[in-house]
Amino acid sequence: MKPSIKNLKYIAYIRRSEVREDRQVLSLPAQRKKIKEQFPDLHIVFREEKRSAFTPGRPVYGQILEDIKEGNAQGIIAWHPNRLSRNELDSAALTYLLRGPLKDLKFCTYNFDNSAEGIMMLQMIMNQSQYESSKQGRDVKRGMEQKASNGEKPGRVPPGYQKIPKLDAGGNVMIRAKDNKVVTETGKDPERYDDVKRMWTMLLSGSYTPNQIWKIAVWEWGFTTPKTTKTGGGPLPKSGIYRIFTNPFYAGYITHNGLMYKGKYEPMVTWQEFQTVQQILGSRGNHRVGTFEYAFNGMIRCGVCNCSVVARHVTKFVKATNKYQTYVYYYCSRRSLKRPCNQSKYTLVEDVERDIDEELSKYTIIPEFKDLALKVLRRNHKLEVKDRERIYIKLQKRRNNLQSEMDSLIGYLHRELLDEDEYKRRRNQLKVEIDEADNELRSVEKRADDWLKLSENAFNFAVYARAHFKNGDVRTKRDILRTLGESLVLKDNKLYIEPQKWLVPIGESYPDIYREYIKVRTNKKATAKELDEAMVSIFELWRAQWDSNPRHPA
Repeated sequence: MKPSIKNLKYIAYIRRSEVREDRQVLSLPAQRKKIKEQFPDLHIVFREEKRSAFTPGRPVYGQILEDIKEGNAQGIIAWHPNRLSRNELDSAALTYLLRGPLKDLKFCTYNFDNSAEGIMMLQMIMNQSQYESSKQGRDVKRGMEQKASNGEKPGRVPPGYQKIPKLDAGGNVMIRAKDNKVVTETGKDPERYDDVKRMWTMLLSGSYTPNQIWKIAVWEWGFTTPKTTKTGGGPLPKSGIYRIFTNPFYAGYITHNGLMYKGKYEPMVTWQEFQTVQQILGSRGNHRVGTFEYAFNGMIRCGVCNCSVVARHVTKFVKATNKYQTYVYYYCSRRSLKRPCNQSKYTLVEDVERDIDEELSKYTIIPEFKDLALKVLRRNHKLEVKDRERIYIKLQKRRNNLQSEMDSLIGYLHRELLDEDEYKRRRNQLKVEIDEADNELRSVEKRADDWLKLSENAFNFAVYARAHFKNGDVRTKRDILRTLGESLVLKDNKLYIEPQKWLVPIGESYPDIYREYIKVRTNKKATAKELDEAMVSIFELWRAQWDSNPRHPA
């Protein structure tokens, strides 16, 4: 005999997905109210839970099933079958109990009949809910991937940026028709962008550690994280500074599901600067610099163990002058555990600067040389145009090869010649190389036009760098040394400088060319035209020794 429902004890299960709290069809209080109104005569105990039903493992739901098995209740009430289950395991566990201890199921929005046909229909309804959840998840995932591939980051953007409404051609806010929501794009956060960019500049300078930058940002600038509904609005946590410096988003790349996409927003740093910061963070030679700013910190390597050369200052009282004197020393950080180092002596900054000045003297030319050299370069402008076309064709071929390799990767993945991790790693690498090739192609398109400007910068450096280094501040000296040296090594208190390649022809050719120049200039018998032709021929000879595309300082 079927028991009367008035004699049954019911557990009302009301649930809300915690991850979608702001988008629930019916809140917990509303579900409770509806159940009380619809089943006023039943003996009901309410249980609440804020968990998604898409995966098994809900503790409250599991306890309800245990109570049914133990006879503590004989019926379950819910707003809809999808409140009870959206996955196969929980659905099977529920319907299996209908064979015995579970006598009845009631829903506010669905009529259940405890029969073979009714159980079959219930299973279909819960399977439909599971299908809709899976489909919705796939749609959301596909939409996020599409958004990332279009150059827009799904979800929140890191500090320094914000989501702003996107405008159409008429200057009106764009609204999506399917959900009536505002279309957004990534823009600068006016409150934080400049501060975050200063953080990157400070770390790239080599004069600050991440911890020091964090202290300055929080204690001196009052830097706070963006405020959201649930989090943010407080001081930047110390771990946040490392999340900023390791996020390729700031270099113009969006990462999503392990893949990297080119973003459609203004990068804060270049990819090269981002890679440099990763090397700085990865090195074990981070140093403390206090309030001092050292010109050459992080630029020089030890000639024995290849560790970073760092600086420190010491203030001493000098009896001879009856004053305190501050001395700046450079020394090997000796951070390597694998390579022993015998470089224990400190090198005074004055000795380092003397070595730099000596190297600069090899590439210093008189102003007249610059003027005449540029005169020759202008005559060769047409040749540069042809050279540009040749390089452009070569770069375009390389770019096409990279794209072909990118197109082949998905085929390798499908044929299981590559695993998923290797596919993503190689794809990201090719993506960056393709972007770099595109940048090179764009730069070559204007190289002939920029040539004279770049050459003028190079010759200006050769004319004035030594004087600017002698009289400049810390940052000027650092910039000049970066332009001068491709490799900087300190060994036995001596700084060895491998010059940039574009400087080599100046150092090798200038002494002989200069002697020829003086000989021509002091020839009183030659006419003005003859002098001009002779000097031009000298610079033509010098120009021929240059590489077709020397690396000038920008």
